[in-house]
Amino acid sequence: MTDTAIAETEDEAPGRQLELMEHLAELRTRLIRCAVYVSIGMIAGWVFYGRFFTFLTAPILPLLKNGSTFLLTGITEAFTIKMQISILIGIILALPLITMEGWRFVAPGMTRKERRSVKLVAPLSVALFLLGLVTSYYVMPVGIKWLIAQNPPMAKFMPNVQQSLLFLVKMYLAFGVIFQMPVVLMFLGKVGIVSSGFLVRNWRQAVVVIAIVAAAATPSGDAMTMMMMCAPMIVLYILSIGLVRMVER
Repeated sequence: MTDTAIAETEDEAPGRQLELMEHLAELRTRLIRCAVYVSIGMIAGWVFYGRFFTFLTAPILPLLKNGSTFLLTGITEAFTIKMQISILIGIILALPLITMEGWRFVAPGMTRKERRSVKLVAPLSVALFLLGLVTSYYVMPVGIKWLIAQNPPMAKFMPNVQQSLLFLVKMYLAFGVIFQMPVVLMFLGKVGIVSSGFLVRNWRQAVVVIAIVAAAATPSGDAMTMMMMCAPMIVLYILSIGLVRMVER
């Protein structure tokens, strides 16, 4: 290596180090902002806990009749549940703002064309997540009613609050995450890993994979809930074919 090349390398090193420090400082700032967003969401979840509790338990509340009621078995259980639900609500409410912070962090390193693509993907991802929550809200009562119908005739239905809420939240999140499939396939189509033709040719294998994913994602693991998740996933797969065709090279 010549003296000139060595000198240029030595001159570039401080600049690279300074650039790295600036990126780390920006990352720290955005992580702090994300923590603030989640904290504000947690406060909202704590203040409006009653309304969120009613919303989360809506699939079960109509089934609590003939003396059935939620059951608490510990002194501190109510406080623990309220804290856990507030944290989850804070994360869910802050998700759009967290997505925005992530976009702003990576945007300077993208080309103009890539930034245009991500500007479409980020809102679509949030919209699909919310659509997953809404779908879960309306289809869960059917599955829960079927599960409760399997109880023995002499058994009194008194669900544990913590177990019920965790089951419902897992179902909501499972539907929200599963509904990200079009975004994932769009990304894979954009980088050239899959194509719309490939998705059309392998639809049978895709249905099998969807059934396996639905069985793994549903907390209860019963056939009814799995089928309720499979149906919208198949619709999303068909939608994804059109979206991939729009973005593929």
